[in-house]
Amino acid sequence: MNVKLNYHELETPHVAITNNYAAVSILIIDKKEILYIKRSNEMPTHKGQIAFPGGKREEEDIDIVSTAVRESTEELLLPVSAIRPFGYLNSIDTVEYKFDVYPVVCQLFEKPKNYNISEVQAIFFVEIKKLSNPNNWSYRGIYPDDWIFMIGNEILWGATAKITRRLLNLDLRQTI
Repeated sequence: MNVKLNYHELETPHVAITNNYAAVSILIIDKKEILYIKRSNEMPTHKGQIAFPGGKREEEDIDIVSTAVRESTEELLLPVSAIRPFGYLNSIDTVEYKFDVYPVVCQLFEKPKNYNISEVQAIFFVEIKKLSNPNNWSYRGIYPDDWIFMIGNEILWGATAKITRRLLNLDLRQTI
């Protein structure tokens, strides 16, 4: 199965955004898997949820790429050299917080051996082939466009599910 990802190529220099935002890394391993984390129950937001590594912009971050990479290396205890950003998706807003989240598409050169337990409970590697199959998604219907994907006993939902579907160019509304 050859999957064509839907993203914009990164250009340098990257556009700096000065307002509050968050950035996440969509970490792709060997063009076959995407890495997801289960957030710690100690986190101030999105406790225990399946997510991409990432977080809010900090003062030293010069753009969305630096935010996404910094957060990913902090959460996954990886060197910066393990991640190569190559694209981005349009920002998405979350229901819970009123600022934009910028997904940065990255190649991950090595799977993390550990992770920061104060921020992450678990790591999951999900095959792109499985994520690309519309039959593996279920419409929950709690809000518009409420599609979920099961990762073992965990639910991939909300903004992370929407970003995943956008990356894979899945319009699941056609299946209901």
